[in-house]
Amino acid sequence: MTRLSVKDYVQRVADGYPTPGGGSVCALAGSLGAALCLMVANLTLGREKYRSEWPEMHKLSHSVSNLLSGLLELAERDAEAYDGVLSAYKLDQKNESQKEERRDAIDSAMKQAALVPMEVLRALAKLTDFVEEAIEKGNPNCLCDIAVAAQLIRATAIGASYNVRVNLSNIADKNFSSCLQNEMTGLKNNIVQAIDRLEARIEVAFKM
Repeated sequence: MTRLSVKDYVQRVADGYPTPGGGSVCALAGSLGAALCLMVANLTLGREKYRSEWPEMHKLSHSVSNLLSGLLELAERDAEAYDGVLSAYKLDQKNESQKEERRDAIDSAMKQAALVPMEVLRALAKLTDFVEEAIEKGNPNCLCDIAVAAQLIRATAIGASYNVRVNLSNIADKNFSSCLQNEMTGLKNNIVQAIDRLEARIEVAFKM
């Protein structure tokens, strides 16, 4: 999906295909937040007046590049996971053996569909720390860009949590669901609270 042009990707979403859907769009939005964070690092590196921050920006650039690649991959994997759910539901159920196989296939596909947005949340938790570092040590002329990154992370975290929840509701393995639900809630709350704190700092900076 991410091999499509921006225009074609957006049009495919708009045309009403099952994929890419909200989960894939969330991962893509997260990758744009990472890209903006990387942009700040690159606009800090090479500027002599920010030389003291270059070592940290080099580290940030490497780490965020990996997160960016991972989030783009998750945008693809989310679409693949949902296709797997659709395929599982189409399996034959003419007899009890087939019905059982279908139930197991659906449960397995739903688990995978829940794990992908969970990985998005895990990536965002790391990315939030780098956004904070970019605010503290990055080129101050990029404040608006990093502010947009923060808002993309917030929206992505909330959206990814919805995608985890909707899949967990259909999983028969309640122990699996409970564990993932607890991790999801903790990560989402931590990310949103961190972005709230960063937003307050950004607002102060805009008023200076």
